[in-house]
Amino acid sequence: MARTPVIRKGVPKGDKRQRTRRTLVAAAAEVIAERGFDRTSIEAVCARAGLSRGSFYGNFESREDLFLAVMDSQWTPIEADFRPGAPLRVQMRILGEAVAAQARARLPMAAGAAAFQLYILTHDHMRRKMTERNAETYRGMAAGFARIAPPGSLPMPADRFARVIDALITGLMFTRFQTPDLISDEDIVAAFEALAGPGPTPGAWPMSRVWTRSGAA
Repeated sequence: MARTPVIRKGVPKGDKRQRTRRTLVAAAAEVIAERGFDRTSIEAVCARAGLSRGSFYGNFESREDLFLAVMDSQWTPIEADFRPGAPLRVQMRILGEAVAAQARARLPMAAGAAAFQLYILTHDHMRRKMTERNAETYRGMAAGFARIAPPGSLPMPADRFARVIDALITGLMFTRFQTPDLISDEDIVAAFEALAGPGPTPGAWPMSRVWTRSGAA
């Protein structure tokens, strides 16, 4: 249902604009869920929001810009409570646990996310926009991994590591959405831990603790 913004006396114009923008994004999310991206028009969104086309173009340049805002509102970056200085395997487990938790939380949005992916694949100008946005995201991710990972612990350059991590997150999320009974939380965590290299062998003793009949090895 459309939501009428509450006008408060003394509210700065910027606040009103943000509320109008949020109303349009919420309305678009509802229409997209019902019709899909291709059949969602500016007119339908404005009607649902109870706003004019002028309000729309005062906040968005195009329908695609609105679609990106919808995805940004529903598909926020995954945040992980990394521990600077901890071994890479620990960091990757933390990230894997965060991805597993979000895969469960975002299941209700899976169909919308898949529809958005299809829209990108079938519209070249959207693919170009996503390429630009992802390139910026990867630069930020690479800088972040370079800060939290112990020196020399990344298995590849930080910029490539960022791209691999993003692709892994996307692949695991959608596989979990499609077959939730087959992909467990630990499967997801194990995928990220694998990037840190082989883990300790279960039950293995450190060489310093191995003894022979004649004494310490």
